[in-house]
Amino acid sequence: MTPAFLRRRWQRWLARRHPAGPEIRLRHNRIYVLPSAFGFAFALCALLLLVGAINYQLSLGYLFTFGLIGLGHAALTEAFRNLLGLRFGTRQPEPVFQGETAFFPVAISNDKRRVRRGILLRAANSGTATLDRLAGQQERLVHLPVPTSERGWLALPRLTIETRYPTGFCRAWSHASLTARVLVYPRPERDPPPYPGAQESGAGMARRTGEDEFAGLREYRPGDSPRRIAWKHAARSDILAVKSFDSAQGAQSVVDWDAAAPLDVEGRLSRLTAWLLRAEGSGERYGLNLPGQRIEIDHGPQHLARCLEALATFDLAGVPHG
Repeated sequence: MTPAFLRRRWQRWLARRHPAGPEIRLRHNRIYVLPSAFGFAFALCALLLLVGAINYQLSLGYLFTFGLIGLGHAALTEAFRNLLGLRFGTRQPEPVFQGETAFFPVAISNDKRRVRRGILLRAANSGTATLDRLAGQQERLVHLPVPTSERGWLALPRLTIETRYPTGFCRAWSHASLTARVLVYPRPERDPPPYPGAQESGAGMARRTGEDEFAGLREYRPGDSPRRIAWKHAARSDILAVKSFDSAQGAQSVVDWDAAAPLDVEGRLSRLTAWLLRAEGSGERYGLNLPGQRIEIDHGPQHLARCLEALATFDLAGVPHG
């Protein structure tokens, strides 16, 4: 049997033993305990003491040896109980750009009265997070760092949960497959060139400047700037409204896929990301035009997130060609 075959068998066994879900609870049959390296050294010392006590028939030697054995057994039991019954769940992580570190919020709940200590979470081939103390009937949130290397949806790797509390003699651990994922935006190009679009509506980056004119009030939408909220109107009517403006000279743009030619797919996505961030930062109204998808002109954090999600999940292979 090759190492690759054994690894596949091991992964399949873990998937059956620890099925994925939005929340898991550590039960008796999913917690494993073995002596640590320090624990094996401790056991060897106890064994040598036992041999010496038998050889020389030392009553105090027997007492000391079996006292050490009892201490080791108590450490094993306490490490097991330190994990038993803990619940683990996830919260929605914030999107990041390709190459940045994503932080997955993991909620650890202790339904029992006993205090849990020294809990370590580690994602496969990723970072770690430590919880030193978790009081009874309490929930704590830790943020597990996971590096990103590709755009798109990144699933939370399988977690290893372990503790060496209280003595370090034993290592108790379990595995958790939590169904959580984070959106990774394309990496924005550093110092992108100016947008080369034509001055026409709907294709290219049309830039016009001028003074906005008040056009009335409309209902508040998440993402609207607080500076445009009509506070006096809200105080009179208890309805949150936003001032809207018309301007024949307002700056607006449509970021087009073909404008990033002749770069490859990932290069184009990187450049389009930089252009979108620049348009949002300058206060422009902008849209996005991709093969097979078009996002109309708008502005605000939610609109930017929608455009960046379209870039992050873009698949040129799935676009029909005409």
